[in-house]
Amino acid sequence: MKGQITLIGAGPGEPELLTLKALRKLKEADAVFYDRLINQDLLNYCSDSCELIDVGKKPKEHKVPQSEIEALIIKKAKEGKRVVRLKSGDPYVFGRGGEEGRNITENDLDFEVIPGITSAIGGLAYAGIPITHRDFSSSFHVITGHLKSENNQLDWKNLAKTEGTLVFLMGMSELETITNQLMKHQKSKDTPVAIVRWATRKDQKTVVGTLETICDVAKSAQMTSPSLIVMGEVVTQRDYLNFYESRPLFGKRVMVPFTEKKGMTHHLIDAGASVLELPKLTKNFLSQNFTIESMKEIVFLDGESVKLFIDQLIETKQDIRQLQHVAFVTIGHHTKVAVNALGILPSEVFETLSDYDLSKKEIETTLFVGEKSYIDQLKELNNQINYYSPFEMISQELNEEELDEVDYLYLPSSKAAYYFIKDLSKEMLEKLITKKIMVMGEVTSKIFEDKNIPVIQSERPSFESVINKLIEEDIK
Repeated sequence: MKGQITLIGAGPGEPELLTLKALRKLKEADAVFYDRLINQDLLNYCSDSCELIDVGKKPKEHKVPQSEIEALIIKKAKEGKRVVRLKSGDPYVFGRGGEEGRNITENDLDFEVIPGITSAIGGLAYAGIPITHRDFSSSFHVITGHLKSENNQLDWKNLAKTEGTLVFLMGMSELETITNQLMKHQKSKDTPVAIVRWATRKDQKTVVGTLETICDVAKSAQMTSPSLIVMGEVVTQRDYLNFYESRPLFGKRVMVPFTEKKGMTHHLIDAGASVLELPKLTKNFLSQNFTIESMKEIVFLDGESVKLFIDQLIETKQDIRQLQHVAFVTIGHHTKVAVNALGILPSEVFETLSDYDLSKKEIETTLFVGEKSYIDQLKELNNQINYYSPFEMISQELNEEELDEVDYLYLPSSKAAYYFIKDLSKEMLEKLITKKIMVMGEVTSKIFEDKNIPVIQSERPSFESVINKLIEEDIK
């Protein structure tokens, strides 16, 4: 069986700018060869069995020679594997995609290209600069900044005469040469120029000057590669179109728990933040017996445990009719939905565990059902509770370097907080004191307070409330 090779453009950096087809191919891939400038978060879409191969190239320091990269890709495909070559931007815009594609077809292998958003267009858009504009520019030219030998230079004379937008990629090391040559060939020294570093990412930085001043501006702002250089009247529109860098949480990095639905992640991204997800928790099912006989109330602490509770009743041959006079209580929205799906209306509904007053309950006739972290929190309040805990979550070790880069941590539930904090070293706990930690509810707050770690509590248990509180804290 012949394999297939797909050249994918990863876009300028923002993961959500990846195309749907590219996302599907990443998920299906057996092997992914990726470059230095791609956003590493994209690799999280690959399957656990996918082989990830770093062939990143740094300027003047190629990690793996181009010929060797092509040979490795072809070798994997001939083994019958689905191979992805993941490149920043677009494979055919100074990405050597044409060379790699031809080599693949000459080896009689299936091949396709999935275009990506080139930084020359998408990167400028995120800096508030349209590459064309009806009033200022009806054309654009994208030029490599990797200048050749003196005998094979760019056509500076014609470039200087061009009225459209000029975009130089990979040109920071030659910025002085580029500006001097254009002015030497009569391009106006007052031409607006902008440089955009790490376009579409959390540390995007943009500076603006003129053809005459931009070298000094870039030096003063310590602008380095990877950067875009754009010249033309379209640069003036940045004052009106700079949506990305104007967002309230732009440049902030927030660590959040891994979730499949990404609700909070999307809210944070829309507010301008960069999101780092904690490693996914793995599930460990627990073997435990319980009886519903004599129970007057059952308190469900999480949605997943509802189904597991019913499954356990059936497996242990307990008569479900015993539940007809039992009061059902739910903690949290998703838990209520899970109970409603059984055709049951809870007698009491609480938004968070902190809203539930354990001291007012008849402990002897109440059964608590939920994931182990919730049960452990209740046992700290009263060790005599009856409970059924069908599973626990296992956390993975936190990367200390990633924690260093974070401005905020968002740990909305006591479960998220419990697993985040329980295996941290003394040094890591001390480091947490320097971070701003956002939580929902008093129970979650108490987990950190018991470790003398200050937290910020949202006014309401909603994404909007958390975002507003983060913005408020950031202004301080």
